[in-house]
Amino acid sequence: MGARKAESSAMKIARPFLVGSGVGLAAGLVILLLASLVMMSGVFPSSLVTPIALVTMAIAAFVGGLVSAIVSRERGLLYGAGCGLLLFLFVTVLGMAVSQELRGVMMLIKAGLAIGSGALGGVLGVNRKRR
Repeated sequence: MGARKAESSAMKIARPFLVGSGVGLAAGLVILLLASLVMMSGVFPSSLVTPIALVTMAIAAFVGGLVSAIVSRERGLLYGAGCGLLLFLFVTVLGMAVSQELRGVMMLIKAGLAIGSGALGGVLGVNRKRR
């Protein structure tokens, strides 16, 4: 009985992170696909790749934090920030697999942006009005 309760408690904590991160990742992928299509058309110069990537990271973390807080219904700041951190780590690992390069200042900016946006989404998700 005790092991089942511990498993249930662990899932209660992990579920908002996993669901929020998954939805945030999906939102980020959709935004990046749309941005790449627009950039291929020549509307935006290639110099906007980094700003678009940063905005995409912020939106994805915000959406992930919002969803994680809606799922958990509590501790929005914590779940949102954690979701933003998970997304940042995922993007960083993928980036390292592709380029094997870390840019220190940009990493700090991305981390702060992801964690801050996720936390904001989490706070708004917990404080939204229920129907």
